[in-house]
This record gives sequence, structure tokens and C-alpha cells, in this order.
Amino acid sequence: MLTGFITATRAVARAFVIFAAVLAATVRWSVGALALLVTLQPVERRRAWFGRCLADLFRWLGATFVKVGQIMSTRPDLLPPHVIHALETLQDDVGPFAYRHVRRTFVEDFGRPPEEIFQAFAERPIASASVAQVHRATLRDGREVAVKVRRPRIEATVAFDLKVMRMAARLIALWPSWALLAPVESVNEFGRGIELQLDFTIEARNNRRFRKSFAGDPDLRFPALVDELCSKRVLTMDFIDGQKVLQAEASADGKRRLAAVGFRMLFKMIFEDGFVHADLHPGNILVGKDGRVAVLDLGLVGELDDRHRNGFARYFAAWSLADGKTMARVMTSLSPSKEIPDYDGFEEAVCGFVSRYHGKRLGEVEVSGVLFDMLGILRKYRVRANPTFTLVNIAICVTEGIGKQLDPDVDLISTALPYFARFDFFRTNSAA
Repeated sequence: MLTGFITATRAVARAFVIFAAVLAATVRWSVGALALLVTLQPVERRRAWFGRCLADLFRWLGATFVKVGQIMSTRPDLLPPHVIHALETLQDDVGPFAYRHVRRTFVEDFGRPPEEIFQAFAERPIASASVAQVHRATLRDGREVAVKVRRPRIEATVAFDLKVMRMAARLIALWPSWALLAPVESVNEFGRGIELQLDFTIEARNNRRFRKSFAGDPDLRFPALVDELCSKRVLTMDFIDGQKVLQAEASADGKRRLAAVGFRMLFKMIFEDGFVHADLHPGNILVGKDGRVAVLDLGLVGELDDRHRNGFARYFAAWSLADGKTMARVMTSLSPSKEIPDYDGFEEAVCGFVSRYHGKRLGEVEVSGVLFDMLGILRKYRVRANPTFTLVNIAICVTEGIGKQLDPDVDLISTALPYFARFDFFRTNSAA
């Protein structure tokens, strides 16, 4: 009874905090928008102000909303550029939680506190984010490990916050123009993304699958797990001593090699395995002292069945052949949209997109601009992108952006050809 009362009290308090924050953010945005309007500021500044207010609101509301905002920032097919750019600024800049919570988690999950399990365990975390924090430790056999521990009580907070978001989404869906964005389905999708990152047994399973898939690659590594010290709330793995990929000291040839390794990894994930790391930002890619590339934070992935894998191959093959009509057909065939109001206009826009970018090397284009251009076309013609399609496009965009900084002369499509040229339709079209 007491536990239920405390839970209800926390829920009411959380609801009040959310309501007050939304109200304050609305007032702040309204006053600022009015000032910009009165002073005849351009529409771009008013839009940027809205994005900034939304991002600040998510920061004020904490872990769940920060995570949702981060996932939303990967869906430019649903949201306009000024909102995406603002949400991309959201960082997991959450302070560490007390060591006593770490100790309690270990006792509950493994029956013993860290000091009895490890030879050494640093109470001060080396990294702290909205879902978990990471401690450096040493096993009894001298092996250096990183221990990822989930924040206390985060499941209950996330569950309640997602309920609030779903209620808001149902209200938004009452407006016909907003309903086209499928707000309820989108919130459910974002929610699943967060829930996947809360269960570390899922990340452990992803880790094992990636390690098995890339076991024969001498240039790549995924940190090995200490299985007996992994649970739903704790993940213990090899400590990777390295530099972030864009900060690694390397010669021009070394940087070209790193770019090639990154593309090889990505295209194998997409076209061979159908299992794609969905959070490939530079902070999750390290270069070790031995020169190998280590990939971290494997909680969020995208899976492609044969139909979608084939669809992606057709899409990129069509891109390499400057075939905008096939690209349009592939995108609509993979879309959850039941109908396309103006398919002819959509196809024409995609063909125009191809003519703008086909044949240009990475150094000649802004990758994010290309992505926003395509997804802006989807948004304009009310073509809902399949979530996996967007997720993989983001992974390609981010990897391409990293590759561009390492080696501006690398050609994305040429690098991809060996991976999707094995599909029969591509060989037939190329021969034709």
C-alpha cells in the first residue's frame, strides 16, 4: 500500500513538472516569436527559435525526453530541418548518480558488491549519460574492463513519460494536417527505441552478433563481454583504450584506411547481414593503439529482412545508374503509406534530386544537405519513409560524413558497388 502511494505521488509530481515545463516553454516561445515578428526578423530565425525552445524543453524534462529528442533528430522524413538541427544539439549531459546505487544494483543482480567481485573498481564514473554511466574496473585476472550500469528507477520514469507522450500524440492526431505525420505511431516507434536501450541483455545479444559477423576482419573489433557480469542493468566488457575516430593521430594514408574500414563495415551490415548499428556517431567509434577500429554502444540497431535488404540494394543500384524512377518506386514500395496523393510529382522530384547529386564526389557535396533534400521530398509529397529505411540512411549519412572528413576523395557509390552488384537485377540493368 505504501509503495503504491509513493508511486502515485511521484507520478503526480512528474505530471506537474511536465505540465509546468510545457507551459513555461510555450510562453517563452510565444514571447520570443512575437518579438521576432514585430522586429521583422526573417522566417528562418522564427523557425530556429521554435527549434531552440523545443530542444530546451526536452533538456529541462530530463532523460526520457532527451532520448526521444535524439531519436527524433534521426527522422528528417517526419520533421522539418529547423527542428532536426535543434534536436541534434541534445547531448547526454546528465550528471553521475551516487555510487551507492551502483553497489545496490550489483548486490541485487549478482549477489555481491563490486569490491568483492573486482580486483579494483573506480567509484567515480568515466562517463555519464541519460540511461547509464560507465566505470573502469579490473577483474581478478588483471583484465581491464568497462562496466556500464543503468540509472536507478529509470524504467518507471520512462514508462510514465511515454504514457504522457502518447496522450499528447493522440491529441495532436486530431488535427488532420498533423495526423499525416502519424504522431501516435511515431511516438510508439521512439518509445521502442528507448526501451531497447534500457535492457542491456539486448545490447549484449547485439554485441555477440556483431562480434560473430566481423570475427574475420582484422581491422575491426567489438568489445568482448564478461558474460557472468552482464544482466539487464549491467554490462561488463573489455575496456577500449583508444581515440575517437576523428581525433585519432594518423597519416593521410592512415585516414584513408580508416574511411575504407568504416564503409566496408557499414555496407557489410546493410547488404550482407541486414543488421545495422543505428548510432554510428564519431563518439562510438574509437581507434585503438593497434590501429584497429572499435565500435561501441550497440543497444540500438536496425534489422533488414530479405525484402528490405533487396530494396536497399535496388535503391542504391538505381542511384548509381542515375535512375530516379526506380528510386521512387523502391521508396514507395517500402513505405507504410497506403497511397501517394501525387505520385507523378513525387517521381519527378526524385529524378530532379538524382540530377542534382549524381556523380559528385564526397568533397563536392554536404552529406546532411543531400539527406535533408531527399527526406524533404518525402515530406512534401506525404510519403512516409519506412523507419528502417530512414535509420539506415542516417547510418550511411553519418558514416559518409566521417569518411568525408578522413578522405574527401572517397566515392561512396563506387565503394558500395561490390556489395550490391551481386544482386541479379543490378547485373541485368548494368548489362542493359
